[in-house]
Amino acid sequence: MKTATRQKQAKKCVCALLAGGMLISGLSFPNLAQASTLDEPATTENQQAQVGLTDMEMGLADKYISYNSEVNQFQLDRSIEFVMDANQVQVVENYINETNKQLQLSESNKKDEVYAISPSGEADRVNPSPKMMLKSAGVTRVDYHWNYCRIKISAGALKFAMGSGIAIAGIYAPARIVQAACAVAGIGVSTVNIKHGVWFDYNYFAAIFLGKAGKQ
Repeated sequence: MKTATRQKQAKKCVCALLAGGMLISGLSFPNLAQASTLDEPATTENQQAQVGLTDMEMGLADKYISYNSEVNQFQLDRSIEFVMDANQVQVVENYINETNKQLQLSESNKKDEVYAISPSGEADRVNPSPKMMLKSAGVTRVDYHWNYCRIKISAGALKFAMGSGIAIAGIYAPARIVQAACAVAGIGVSTVNIKHGVWFDYNYFAAIFLGKAGKQ
């Protein structure tokens, strides 16, 4: 019964987006503890409806967002208000505010490797350097974009992550997410000797694997 209700709600959200209706107003993101228990949506359309922006809208927002390495914060150009309506801008601001909170927490994190990636692709180190792993084994780190993160798991840590998930820099990705990413990257979950690490794009606001993954 609950599954049927969720499917109906998801269809309504998708229809609203396709019809060009108003976006979700007053959007609030789940905290990380809640996010780890959410069911993974079946389609990209459902994923976008759940987080409140389409791919096209996120691409448009990219043009008005920059990363300030002096303060370790993403910043929004207010001229975005001329090309996006107030509800859309609010969703973008929610993303940025939540990501900036994560970056602030990461500044004192000496254990995990954390980077911020600007929309133009430039990478800035957020925290002090932890002990580096051998390049051949891959790295375990998180790259924060303004609206999602890219998690990288080394070969040495991947077997455990497949069974128990991974917690890194304040983000938790459950085992099902790691397993889905490995499947896309071509890494067998039952592999005994894992030779490659994995990377994958993850919307930690809603615990959604975004479908992009690869080997390190």
